[in-house]
Amino acid sequence: MPDSVLLVDYENIGKIDLGAIPAGVRVPFFFGASQRSVPTEFLKAALKLGERFVQIDIEGQGKNALDFHIAFYLGEYLARSPQSPCVILSRDKGFDPLIKHLVKRGFAVRRANSIAEALVSRAPPAAAPRAQRRPATRGDNAALLAEARHLLAGTQKIRRPRKRKGLIALLHSHFSKKVPERELQGLVDELIARGELSESNGAITYLF
Repeated sequence: MPDSVLLVDYENIGKIDLGAIPAGVRVPFFFGASQRSVPTEFLKAALKLGERFVQIDIEGQGKNALDFHIAFYLGEYLARSPQSPCVILSRDKGFDPLIKHLVKRGFAVRRANSIAEALVSRAPPAAAPRAQRRPATRGDNAALLAEARHLLAGTQKIRRPRKRKGLIALLHSHFSKKVPERELQGLVDELIARGELSESNGAITYLF
């Protein structure tokens, strides 16, 4: 399971207990242009996190400047590791439309209002009952599904396979032939069930 990412809007959240952050959580910490100093205890806790604590200073005080930076870094993390669960720690509801869009695309992203809420483990939203009714995929089905969705979304439309057979072949190659074909068929069925794809007379249509 890839590391989780906790993106902290320090300008919005303010005081935070870094000591509560468990191992395996990477913490990009966004400081506004007016935040030039932090308490000594905060600094000590940040140092204990080592390289997992990533300080990001925002220059300039334009409207929503910090929010745009968070959105950019979130996109970078998801591009590098589509399976990583990401939490934006901020009380700013302006992030919610972006989060809703990313969740629909299969990414595990949410917003939390407090550090306690951010660290609560949540099961992936989406179609657990359907996953139980078909053969389980290798490892984490939600992660494989998210990666497959990310692959197809990033493929030029003219290069996307138009037949199920070609789509399965593409996925088989992407996963280095380590995921059985029947499980890849299940991923395609899941994408169809979610309304991401449609299939008619053997032809696949992409709805994203």
